[in-house]
Amino acid sequence: MFVLKQSTLTLVAGAAAVTLALAACNSSEAPTFMLTQSDAQSMGQALTAEVSALNEGATYSGSSGVPLAAAPATSGEVTPASTPAGCTPTKSPASPANSDGDPVPDSVRYDFAGCVISQPTETIAVSGFIDILDPTPTATDHAVKSVYTDFSRSYTELISGKTGTIVDNGSRTVSGSTSVLQRAETAFRTDYTFADGSTATHLKTWSSTFTADVPGTIRPDSLPSGTWNVTGTSTWTKGTSS
Repeated sequence: MFVLKQSTLTLVAGAAAVTLALAACNSSEAPTFMLTQSDAQSMGQALTAEVSALNEGATYSGSSGVPLAAAPATSGEVTPASTPAGCTPTKSPASPANSDGDPVPDSVRYDFAGCVISQPTETIAVSGFIDILDPTPTATDHAVKSVYTDFSRSYTELISGKTGTIVDNGSRTVSGSTSVLQRAETAFRTDYTFADGSTATHLKTWSSTFTADVPGTIRPDSLPSGTWNVTGTSTWTKGTSS
């Protein structure tokens, strides 16, 4: 188990803690290889992104298994938050059923084909699918299952021209209250292609609990200070090393 304290100052340090925890918990045997500086850097970059995802995936009252945000108050439904200006995924069905009336629809698919996000230093091409499912469609609660299918983000730096890609496949389930969140990922796979052309895969089965420092302070659009407790297994493979 490793523990991360939620704050803007400790997020990168938290990623380092994850790296150490994975190295310590991956096997009871002595390591058979040493990480090169390049491997350690790429692993750290990847884990930083995945630690960030713990927070992003919890910004809808503990209900999101992917970064989610509430749509305008007129609709009250949940949509993927990875949709800044210029990137609007296709929703199918256009008006999904919502049997229990909570913000999570019974089942809806978002198709990100052709989605391009322009930022000051890079462009990001997004593709693939995210399915949002209500695991308890007849109970008004805070629970959501999100299924990623070839959900890809391809980054291109505008000055250097360097590129990189992250592709997710798997499912996440998050449920909770205004005080505690539970998040589960089983055999969730993330494939990385780094700027130097090297590739890596992270396969993880994680169970996470977030406890707010002050009970009752978790809100639909924000995560307060608190503590993540994460248990599970991870396999990081780069080249012939794992």
